[in-house]
Amino acid sequence: MAVSGTFRKKRPPWVFSIVGVAIATLIVVGIGPPGVFLQRVTVCQLGPEIGTYVIWTPVVLQNKPYEANVSTWVDGYAWNYTFSSGSMSVGALPAGPFTFGSGGDDIGPQGGLLATFQNHNWTFYQTENETVVGDTPGPCTQPYVAEIGNALGCGGSVIIPLLPNNSTDVNEPHIWNGTAGINGSEGACPVETPGTYVWFDTSFHADGAGPAKPVDWNLCNSSGDLPLELLSVARIPVNVTVPYDGHHISSVGFLDWYGNPNGGGVPGILSISEDSAYYLVPGGWNWTLAPVGPVSSSIDPNLPLPSLVAFERSAC
Repeated sequence: MAVSGTFRKKRPPWVFSIVGVAIATLIVVGIGPPGVFLQRVTVCQLGPEIGTYVIWTPVVLQNKPYEANVSTWVDGYAWNYTFSSGSMSVGALPAGPFTFGSGGDDIGPQGGLLATFQNHNWTFYQTENETVVGDTPGPCTQPYVAEIGNALGCGGSVIIPLLPNNSTDVNEPHIWNGTAGINGSEGACPVETPGTYVWFDTSFHADGAGPAKPVDWNLCNSSGDLPLELLSVARIPVNVTVPYDGHHISSVGFLDWYGNPNGGGVPGILSISEDSAYYLVPGGWNWTLAPVGPVSSSIDPNLPLPSLVAFERSAC
């Protein structure tokens, strides 16, 4: 008698082993820690706080050429310090209550810096490299960053004169702590935290190259004062230095300031609300101009200036 039915082929044990491993792998990938198989990069993060210091703080540092008048009109909310280290950047517009304006014909003939300033709290932080999920690395480029805090009342405007020669800003001072004396003038702020100072640079650099190459503005056959206007952002490099653990530490950044965003200005001097600075440069001389900070093109004296400028005067 014939027997009918279905016969199944028996699978070898190793088949079940492979299937089990595949299912286990899918479960691990599906429910395992997120980012296990994603790319990781090194970036810079804010580290522990070092301390808070009271520091004489420039709000505006504008080059003042010899025998030339210069004006600024900067709103108290329209200036900014930025410090970066790799992928991290620290800086915000301070909520200061002050609006500073200065200018006209009463600055005098000496060359130097027209400085508008306040005392501020500054907090220093260490920077730390950390590994995170991502595809854009940004390891730390400096060990400390600084963050500006509240204004502390003392402030004003002052001319920091050129020494020993007041006819060119090559001799412009670069380090000042706000005290009165040989590099300052009366009415400055006292040093609240000894050992603190701010390095800055608005002077002429004869070795400029590329987009920052100096240009000549020949006013030998001109008389009277000719205007130069700075629109948009003015920028200078800064280095804020404080004492820490028996030595000094610094953070390198930029000071930016902007024209008065609320309009107004000084009648006859600053009539455009976006002006950050306005120069009246005397004719009868050859002036060499140099930008400070990054710019996209060389200076054309007939157009609004792309960045803060420095001056050097020479005889015709």
